[in-house]
Amino acid sequence: MTQQQGKYLLYAVICIGLLLVLVGVALAMFSNISVSMGVTGVQIIAGIIGLGLLLMVPSKIILTLILMKAKSKS
Repeated sequence: MTQQQGKYLLYAVICIGLLLVLVGVALAMFSNISVSMGVTGVQIIAGIIGLGLLLMVPSKIILTLILMKAKSKS
């Protein structure tokens, strides 16, 4: 895998993470899942948001380091 493909993969992981966070927030705000399912519904929403954040944060850090390294070489 080339460095360019790695960047695109990290961008895709960040987008997937952001999408999961948005879906989790939308479920919390616009659905009755937390009321109808109780604690299980809240756990599902928290799991979706947590997985999205887990995908976003390390990818941003790695991508920032790659971009800083490329900038210092040029």
